[in-house]
Amino acid sequence: MPQPRRSRLSLALAPLLALAACQDGPTGPDSYVQSAGGVEWVAVTEPVGMARADAWLRYAAPDAPVRAAVHGLHESAARSRAAGRMEEALRMEGQALLLAAGGMSRSPAPRRVLEPLAALDVWADRARERLEQGRYPALDSALTSVAARADSARAALAAGDTSAAVLLVARGTLRAREQGPMAVGLRLLASAEARLQARGAGQNAARARRLLAGAREGLAAGDSIRALRRAVYALQLLDAPEAPGQMVDSADAPR
Repeated sequence: MPQPRRSRLSLALAPLLALAACQDGPTGPDSYVQSAGGVEWVAVTEPVGMARADAWLRYAAPDAPVRAAVHGLHESAARSRAAGRMEEALRMEGQALLLAAGGMSRSPAPRRVLEPLAALDVWADRARERLEQGRYPALDSALTSVAARADSARAALAAGDTSAAVLLVARGTLRAREQGPMAVGLRLLASAEARLQARGAGQNAARARRLLAGAREGLAAGDSIRALRRAVYALQLLDAPEAPGQMVDSADAPR
Protein backbone atom coordinates (compact mmCIF):
# COMPACT_ATOMS: atom_id res chain seq x y z
CA MET A 1 0.00 0.00 0.00
CA PRO A 2 1.28 3.55 -0.57
CA GLN A 3 3.21 4.97 2.37
CA PRO A 4 2.26 8.40 3.76
CA ARG A 5 4.34 11.41 2.83
CA ARG A 6 5.85 11.65 6.31
CA SER A 7 7.01 8.03 6.16
CA ARG A 8 8.64 8.63 2.76
CA LEU A 9 10.50 11.63 4.13
CA SER A 10 11.73 9.56 7.07
CA LEU A 11 13.03 6.92 4.67
CA ALA A 12 14.89 9.50 2.63
CA LEU A 13 16.56 10.87 5.76
CA ALA A 14 17.31 7.48 7.30
CA PRO A 15 21.07 7.35 6.55
CA LEU A 16 21.66 10.80 8.05
CA LEU A 17 19.55 10.01 11.08
CA ALA A 18 21.44 6.80 11.65
CA LEU A 19 24.81 8.50 11.52
CA ALA A 20 23.73 11.27 13.85
CA ALA A 21 21.98 8.81 16.20
CA CYS A 22 19.04 11.16 16.32
CA GLN A 23 16.29 8.57 16.61
CA ASP A 24 17.22 6.34 19.53
CA GLY A 25 13.66 6.12 20.85
CA PRO A 26 11.11 3.43 20.08
CA THR A 27 10.06 5.04 16.81
CA GLY A 28 12.11 5.80 13.73
CA PRO A 29 12.42 5.21 9.97
CA ASP A 30 11.00 2.11 8.34
CA SER A 31 14.42 1.00 7.08
CA TYR A 32 18.09 1.66 7.74
CA VAL A 33 21.21 1.41 5.61
CA GLN A 34 24.86 1.93 6.51
CA SER A 35 28.18 1.27 4.79
CA ALA A 36 30.84 -0.40 6.92
CA GLY A 37 33.59 -2.90 6.23
CA GLY A 38 33.04 -2.57 2.49
CA VAL A 39 29.45 -3.81 2.81
CA GLU A 40 26.06 -2.09 2.59
CA TRP A 41 24.10 -3.20 5.67
CA VAL A 42 20.38 -2.71 5.10
CA ALA A 43 17.54 -3.59 7.47
CA VAL A 44 13.77 -3.19 7.24
CA THR A 45 11.86 -2.80 10.48
CA GLU A 46 9.09 -5.22 11.37
CA PRO A 47 5.56 -3.78 11.23
CA VAL A 48 2.94 -4.41 13.89
CA GLY A 49 0.87 -7.56 13.42
CA MET A 50 3.45 -10.03 12.12
CA ALA A 51 2.74 -13.73 12.75
CA ARG A 52 3.37 -15.08 16.27
CA ALA A 53 3.58 -18.67 17.48
CA ASP A 54 1.10 -18.17 20.32
CA ALA A 55 -1.55 -16.94 17.88
CA TRP A 56 -1.50 -20.30 16.05
CA LEU A 57 -0.86 -22.51 19.06
CA ARG A 58 -4.40 -21.91 20.32
CA TYR A 59 -5.66 -23.94 17.36
CA ALA A 60 -3.70 -27.05 18.39
CA ALA A 61 -5.45 -29.82 20.33
CA PRO A 62 -5.15 -29.40 24.12
CA ASP A 63 -3.02 -32.54 24.46
CA ALA A 64 -1.06 -32.09 21.23
CA PRO A 65 2.74 -32.59 21.61
CA VAL A 66 3.29 -29.40 19.61
CA ARG A 67 2.15 -27.33 22.60
CA ALA A 68 4.91 -28.63 24.86
CA ALA A 69 7.45 -28.37 22.04
CA VAL A 70 6.64 -24.72 21.33
CA HIS A 71 6.63 -23.79 25.01
CA GLY A 72 9.97 -25.54 25.43
CA LEU A 73 11.47 -23.63 22.52
CA HIS A 74 10.22 -20.33 23.91
CA GLU A 75 11.71 -21.07 27.33
CA SER A 76 15.04 -22.06 25.79
CA ALA A 77 15.01 -18.94 23.61
CA ALA A 78 14.40 -16.76 26.67
CA ARG A 79 17.39 -18.33 28.45
CA SER A 80 19.55 -17.79 25.37
CA ARG A 81 18.50 -14.13 25.19
CA ALA A 82 19.31 -13.64 28.86
CA ALA A 83 22.75 -15.13 28.26
CA GLY A 84 23.34 -12.93 25.20
CA ARG A 85 23.19 -15.82 22.73
CA MET A 86 20.90 -14.01 20.34
CA GLU A 87 21.61 -16.19 17.32
CA GLU A 88 20.35 -19.24 19.23
CA ALA A 89 17.31 -17.35 20.49
CA LEU A 90 16.25 -16.23 17.01
CA ARG A 91 16.70 -19.71 15.60
CA MET A 92 14.54 -21.29 18.31
CA GLU A 93 11.87 -18.61 18.01
CA GLY A 94 11.69 -19.29 14.29
CA GLN A 95 11.36 -23.02 14.92
CA ALA A 96 8.54 -22.33 17.40
CA LEU A 97 6.65 -20.25 14.84
CA LEU A 98 6.87 -22.95 12.17
CA LEU A 99 5.89 -25.69 14.62
CA ALA A 100 2.85 -23.75 15.82
CA ALA A 101 1.82 -22.90 12.25
CA GLY A 102 2.10 -26.52 11.14
CA GLY A 103 0.67 -28.10 14.28
CA MET A 104 -2.92 -26.84 14.18
CA SER A 105 -5.65 -29.44 14.59
CA ARG A 106 -8.33 -27.02 13.44
CA SER A 107 -8.19 -24.13 11.02
CA PRO A 108 -8.62 -20.55 12.19
CA ALA A 109 -11.18 -18.29 10.58
CA PRO A 110 -9.70 -16.70 7.44
CA ARG A 111 -9.93 -13.24 9.02
CA ARG A 112 -7.37 -14.40 11.65
CA VAL A 113 -4.84 -14.82 8.85
CA LEU A 114 -5.50 -11.44 7.29
CA GLU A 115 -3.67 -9.37 9.93
CA PRO A 116 -0.29 -11.14 9.70
CA LEU A 117 -0.74 -11.31 5.92
CA ALA A 118 -1.33 -7.56 5.80
CA ALA A 119 1.79 -7.07 7.95
CA LEU A 120 3.81 -8.98 5.34
CA ASP A 121 2.45 -6.60 2.70
CA VAL A 122 3.51 -3.59 4.80
CA TRP A 123 6.99 -5.08 5.19
CA ALA A 124 7.17 -5.61 1.43
CA ASP A 125 6.17 -1.98 0.81
CA ARG A 126 8.90 -0.80 3.16
CA ALA A 127 11.45 -2.97 1.36
CA ARG A 128 10.34 -1.62 -2.03
CA GLU A 129 10.73 1.96 -0.84
CA ARG A 130 14.25 1.24 0.33
CA LEU A 131 15.08 -0.45 -2.97
CA GLU A 132 13.93 2.66 -4.82
CA GLN A 133 16.89 4.45 -3.22
CA GLY A 134 19.66 1.98 -3.96
CA ARG A 135 20.70 -1.49 -5.06
CA TYR A 136 20.65 -4.05 -2.24
CA PRO A 137 20.71 -7.60 -3.62
CA ALA A 138 20.05 -9.33 -0.27
CA LEU A 139 17.00 -7.19 0.38
CA ASP A 140 15.79 -7.65 -3.19
CA SER A 141 16.00 -11.43 -2.78
CA ALA A 142 14.13 -11.28 0.54
CA LEU A 143 11.42 -9.08 -0.96
CA THR A 144 10.90 -11.49 -3.86
CA SER A 145 10.52 -14.41 -1.45
CA VAL A 146 8.25 -12.58 1.00
CA ALA A 147 5.97 -11.22 -1.74
CA ALA A 148 5.69 -14.65 -3.38
CA ARG A 149 4.68 -16.29 -0.11
CA ALA A 150 2.18 -13.56 0.63
CA ASP A 151 0.62 -14.01 -2.81
CA SER A 152 0.52 -17.80 -2.34
CA ALA A 153 -1.13 -17.34 1.06
CA ARG A 154 -3.83 -15.17 -0.54
CA ALA A 155 -4.41 -17.84 -3.17
CA ALA A 156 -4.67 -20.52 -0.46
CA LEU A 157 -7.21 -18.45 1.44
CA ALA A 158 -9.25 -17.94 -1.72
CA ALA A 159 -9.22 -21.72 -2.26
CA GLY A 160 -10.37 -22.32 1.31
CA ASP A 161 -7.05 -23.82 2.48
CA THR A 162 -6.52 -21.74 5.61
CA SER A 163 -3.94 -24.11 7.11
CA ALA A 164 -1.71 -23.76 4.06
CA ALA A 165 -2.11 -19.98 4.20
CA VAL A 166 -0.99 -19.92 7.85
CA LEU A 167 2.16 -21.89 7.06
CA LEU A 168 2.97 -19.66 4.08
CA VAL A 169 2.55 -16.54 6.21
CA ALA A 170 4.83 -18.02 8.88
CA ARG A 171 7.53 -18.79 6.33
CA GLY A 172 7.20 -15.33 4.82
CA THR A 173 7.51 -13.78 8.27
CA LEU A 174 10.75 -15.62 8.99
CA ARG A 175 12.15 -14.61 5.60
CA ALA A 176 11.33 -10.97 6.31
CA ARG A 177 13.01 -11.20 9.72
CA GLU A 178 16.24 -12.25 8.03
CA GLN A 179 16.42 -8.63 6.82
CA GLY A 180 15.22 -7.10 10.08
CA PRO A 181 17.42 -4.97 12.37
CA MET A 182 18.02 -7.87 14.77
CA ALA A 183 19.22 -10.36 12.17
CA VAL A 184 21.22 -7.76 10.22
CA GLY A 185 22.71 -6.48 13.48
CA LEU A 186 23.86 -10.00 14.37
CA ARG A 187 25.52 -10.48 10.98
CA LEU A 188 27.19 -7.10 11.34
CA LEU A 189 28.37 -8.03 14.84
CA ALA A 190 29.85 -11.29 13.58
CA SER A 191 31.73 -9.41 10.87
CA ALA A 192 33.02 -6.80 13.31
CA GLU A 193 34.05 -9.42 15.88
CA ALA A 194 35.99 -11.34 13.23
CA ARG A 195 37.68 -8.11 12.16
CA LEU A 196 38.49 -7.30 15.79
CA GLN A 197 40.12 -10.67 16.29
CA ALA A 198 42.28 -10.13 13.21
CA ARG A 199 43.13 -6.54 14.19
CA GLY A 200 44.55 -7.39 17.61
CA ALA A 201 45.58 -4.68 20.05
CA GLY A 202 45.41 -0.92 19.63
CA GLN A 203 43.42 2.09 20.68
CA ASN A 204 40.79 1.65 17.98
CA ALA A 205 40.49 -2.04 18.79
CA ALA A 206 39.87 -1.28 22.46
CA ARG A 207 37.16 1.22 21.60
CA ALA A 208 35.61 -1.16 19.09
CA ARG A 209 35.58 -3.92 21.72
CA ARG A 210 33.59 -1.69 24.09
CA LEU A 211 31.16 -0.73 21.34
CA LEU A 212 30.61 -4.36 20.36
CA ALA A 213 29.98 -5.36 23.98
CA GLY A 214 27.38 -2.59 24.18
CA ALA A 215 25.87 -3.72 20.87
CA ARG A 216 25.36 -7.27 22.15
CA GLU A 217 23.79 -5.91 25.33
CA GLY A 218 21.48 -3.77 23.21
CA LEU A 219 20.38 -6.76 21.12
CA ALA A 220 19.66 -8.78 24.26
CA ALA A 221 17.56 -5.88 25.59
CA GLY A 222 15.64 -5.55 22.31
CA ASP A 223 17.24 -2.26 21.24
CA SER A 224 18.33 -3.58 17.85
CA ILE A 225 18.61 -0.19 16.13
CA ARG A 226 21.09 1.29 18.59
CA ALA A 227 22.95 -2.03 18.63
CA LEU A 228 23.21 -1.92 14.83
CA ARG A 229 24.64 1.60 14.99
CA ARG A 230 27.22 0.66 17.61
CA ALA A 231 28.35 -2.30 15.50
CA VAL A 232 28.68 0.00 12.48
CA TYR A 233 30.80 2.45 14.46
CA ALA A 234 32.96 -0.43 15.71
CA LEU A 235 33.54 -1.74 12.21
CA GLN A 236 34.39 1.76 10.97
CA LEU A 237 36.91 2.13 13.81
CA LEU A 238 38.52 -1.19 12.92
CA ASP A 239 38.91 -0.07 9.31
CA ALA A 240 40.46 3.27 10.31
CA PRO A 241 44.18 3.83 10.98
CA GLU A 242 45.22 4.35 14.57
CA ALA A 243 45.01 8.02 15.57
CA PRO A 244 46.35 8.71 19.08
CA GLY A 245 44.02 10.99 21.01
CA GLN A 246 41.03 10.20 18.80
CA MET A 247 37.96 9.58 20.96
CA VAL A 248 34.63 7.94 20.30
CA ASP A 249 31.90 10.50 20.82
CA SER A 250 30.28 10.04 24.23
CA ALA A 251 26.85 9.87 22.60
CA ASP A 252 27.94 6.70 20.80
CA ALA A 253 29.65 4.97 23.71
CA PRO A 254 27.87 2.00 25.25
CA ARG A 255 25.55 2.88 28.12
